[in-house]
Amino acid sequence: MLSKALVKLIDKAIIPALLLLSSRIVSIILVAKYYGISFKIDSSGFVFQNSSDYVKVNSYSALIMTFMLVIGLGYVVIKSLFFHESHIKPTFTARLFSLKAESFIQNSYEIYTQGAIWLSYSYLLLIVSGIMSASGLMYSWVFYVILGITLSTTLIFILDMEEEIKIKKEDSVEYDMDRSFIELPGDLE
Repeated sequence: MLSKALVKLIDKAIIPALLLLSSRIVSIILVAKYYGISFKIDSSGFVFQNSSDYVKVNSYSALIMTFMLVIGLGYVVIKSLFFHESHIKPTFTARLFSLKAESFIQNSYEIYTQGAIWLSYSYLLLIVSGIMSASGLMYSWVFYVILGITLSTTLIFILDMEEEIKIKKEDSVEYDMDRSFIELPGDLE
């Protein structure tokens, strides 16, 4: 049986996955139409007449999918930096409550699960685009754009987690200092 946290993580991963998948499919059609590239859709998927058309459509549709990923990551990063309950300013909190928008304030669990999901998709896109770029199925500059986005958002989340850890260390009320259930090596006798 799956744990509650894993079920919740899977549940929160469905909408981003559908958003990214639909953006990829729609962007393939729109990019092909924009560049006047003909294609067929059959049982094996999208079929293009030559490989250069495929590389162009694949690269630009991956870039559009990356833009959708940036929107999702940006949303979580904004929540992490400005609406994180542990370091939101009291005046801003009061303003949100007066506007009846207190639902914007997020706890660490919500922010970091959403961040983990979006970053997982970002790393998956990075790996797939790296393989495609190395195989000549995608422009290499698209891979570098995805690499830059992935590394920068990872760094932002790491810095936010460090800030969160620093806040938690300073606030010792959160930690239970009761050591009665901890077995030390000499206590096993």
